[in-house]
Order: sequence, then C-alpha cells, then structure tokens
Amino acid sequence: MQRRTLLGTMGAAALVAPVGVSTARAATSGATAAFDPANRDHVLMAYRKLAFTADDSVTYIWLRATRFGLVDTQFTPFWEMHVGRMFTVADVAPGAFEVTGLSAIFYTDVETGKFIETFKNPYTGKTVNVRYAPPRVSKTRYDKNGEERHAIDRPGFNVATSATLGPAWVQGDSVWLRADTNLKAIPIEAGKGRPQHVNDWSTYHGSLAQVMDPAAKNPPSTWIFNDINTWADWLEMGDQPGNYVSRGIGHKAYSFDEMPDTWKMLMRERNPDIAKDPAGALKG
Repeated sequence: MQRRTLLGTMGAAALVAPVGVSTARAATSGATAAFDPANRDHVLMAYRKLAFTADDSVTYIWLRATRFGLVDTQFTPFWEMHVGRMFTVADVAPGAFEVTGLSAIFYTDVETGKFIETFKNPYTGKTVNVRYAPPRVSKTRYDKNGEERHAIDRPGFNVATSATLGPAWVQGDSVWLRADTNLKAIPIEAGKGRPQHVNDWSTYHGSLAQVMDPAAKNPPSTWIFNDINTWADWLEMGDQPGNYVSRGIGHKAYSFDEMPDTWKMLMRERNPDIAKDPAGALKG
C-alpha cells in the first residue's frame, strides 16, 4: 500500500513573517466576530483558511522536515524532507469543501544537502533504493470532522483509517488548530506481514482576526508537522524494532516563486513540466 503524501532551505526565521504576501491578502476589514473553539463551524473555517484557502486562488504550502529512525529512545537522522503542495479549493456542500491538490516530496542528504536516490540503512547496513511517489492530482473532501477518509483494501490485512479536526486554542490574536490523520493495518493472520501504523499530526497557526474576518480569504499561516509511523516497507527492515519519525515546520506561499529554493530546484530538475506551469498541472 502506497502512503499518500500531502509532504527548502528557508530557516525558522521565515516563519516569523510571510514571504511576498500582499497587503490585500494580509489585511482585515476590522469587522471580526468572537471565535468559539466549541463551534465546529468556526473550527472548520479556521482549518480552511489556515491549511488551505477560502477563495479559488492557486495556493501553495511547504514543509521542511528531518526524517529519523527511533530505536530504544535514540534518534538517528535519515535525511532532510522537502515537501511542497499546490492546491485550489471549492465548496461542495454546506459545511464541506473539496481540495484539488498536487504534492511533491524530495529527500536530501543530512550532511551534503544533495538529492538522494539510494539510502544506506544504518540499522541493517543495506543500501536501498529510495521510493518517491510521482506527483499526481488528487481530490480530497473535508468537513467538520476533518479529512474524509476512505476504506482501503489491502489483501490479508484489516485496515482502519481515521481523521480528527481540533482542538483549537486561542491566545491574544493567535489561533492554533490541530488536524490529524491515522492509519492502522493489522495482518488478519498472525505472522503474515508486519502491522503498519501511520500517525500524521499537523498544527496550523495564524491570526485570529484574519480567521474571523470575512474579507481575509487567504491569510498567511505556519504549519508544524510530526509523524510517528512504523517502518516504510522499502527500507527492508525485517524484524528490526523501532519507529519512523519526522519533525518539520512549514509556511503557506502564494506562488511557485515564493516556495523554498531547494524544493523549486528539485521540481525543475525532476518535474520540469509541472514547474513550468503549476496551475496548468493542477487543472490536469
């Protein structure tokens, strides 16, 4: 089963202020309402504005993360992850919207910063081919419960997926919002394959005034991401105990040019047609 990825050289300082955001996007009308974390409509609105957009513009978000192996509470860095996603959003029903998105993820060596196609597994000593999912357009529906998850058929396994949206927290003009997804695949017969667990944890942050302002359709936001997973199959871990963990930070962007340099460079090298016309690629 291929896990679907949502996943630059810009540092943490880039999270303090958005890069290249116009004053029109960042401005608010001054007419704001009180945010109620218990109101699911408010939570969904915050999610749409912070993780995506409330208008129909092509929008981007990036993530820079480090992938680790975790064994006996000791972390071993594997590689750097450079994730970029472009998307548009459309209303599909009251209290629901659909995201048309395209994602690309690249791995670079922790020491050299070079793109990697093979990886020497520090636990097994084997060199394995790195598996990259090709960028492709997907459509995902969201409602007050978060991402709509579909049943997955994996022969020989019982597979369960889930998503949660919230809670949200407010402090001053800051609002933080969790949005998590989970997958669990357990062999029907004991010993017939390894159990698989995927836990993706996202936290989005932005301005409360802009979330509650009807005039601020696409406000800037930051993204904090962690996952806690079982080993990817292509690592060929065998019976090696441990977990596959990442830790990352990201930011919304409003054009291909605003994305981090490393991701743009690798997109141009590996997916030149998409890099030349991102909006066209998104439309299929």
